[in-house]
Amino acid sequence: MDENKRSKMTRQLQIYYTLTHARIIGPGDIMKDFGISRRMLQRDLKDLRDAGLLNISYDRAADNYITTYDASFDETSQNRRRQHLLRLYRIGTLIRNLGQTDMEELHMYETLLEEYEDAVLESGKDPEQNPPEYIPDKPERPELADLKAEYYTFFPDSNERTRQRDFEEMNRAGFRIYYSRKYRSFIYEYFE
Repeated sequence: MDENKRSKMTRQLQIYYTLTHARIIGPGDIMKDFGISRRMLQRDLKDLRDAGLLNISYDRAADNYITTYDASFDETSQNRRRQHLLRLYRIGTLIRNLGQTDMEELHMYETLLEEYEDAVLESGKDPEQNPPEYIPDKPERPELADLKAEYYTFFPDSNERTRQRDFEEMNRAGFRIYYSRKYRSFIYEYFE
């Protein structure tokens, strides 16, 4: 994504993901990767802490951030800042807790289903050459997480429009989440 077009929310969500999924990462790495100044990085880390997502300490000797999840929401925040922190908390919670779809398992299912359907078709056309007893078993569709229900488990007071906006923001930040008509379910892929 073009650094100049990245919104504050998108940048903060990506920094949050980076900090929670990288083993060793220091401020220089983040400033370089995101094209931001040290001051902006400090403000972003403060927002992540104030949203109650994580707490950061810096190990100078190792040039590494140490992350913990013992942060608490800044109840003193007001107005637009409070709204931003609440939204950051919601989406950060979704990134950390929503059940991601195993795309390899889904692709394997589609391949096996296609092979099964081809075998059924060939057996119907020429049963002598392709006897029905050699048709493989129909594969079972993988169980997909009900992401909409999970969302409302985490945030029962949210409305549908808020959920839609949160999912849209996840997409803008690179966390691919979309509704599949084929599976009649939301798909949540890994960070891009």
